Amino acid sequence: MRTLNRNKRQIYYALYLGETALVDERGKETGEYAQTYGDKVSLMVNISASAGEEAVNAFGGFTDYSRAITVAGQCEMDENTVIWFGVDPQTEPYNYIVTRKADSKNGVIYALQEVKVG
Repeated sequence: MRTLNRNKRQIYYALYLGETALVDERGKETGEYAQTYGDKVSLMVNISASAGEEAVNAFGGFTDYSRAITVAGQCEMDENTVIWFGVDPQTEPYNYIVTRKADSKNGVIYALQEVKVG
């Protein structure tokens, strides 16, 4: 069954682009890297209530996630995509990260893990 529009909620996401080498004040690489993400994109999705135990069979025995989102059709998000849900994406850091993806012909389910970004 397709996702119902009345159940959709807005999230923002940014795709993981890779790592960027950090440089010091003289322009020399420090040997450390920072994760780089693309621009924030708004998306309307069905998002589950908090899941403390295995609630979606699509991920099998994998239970290390806080919520699951469902998108009808295909979506460009993948593992390591960061999500803003229930927070202001302009002033606060992301609060979820995609940890698993289960896709089918009609849609995609993503497992999200809540994270604290300092």
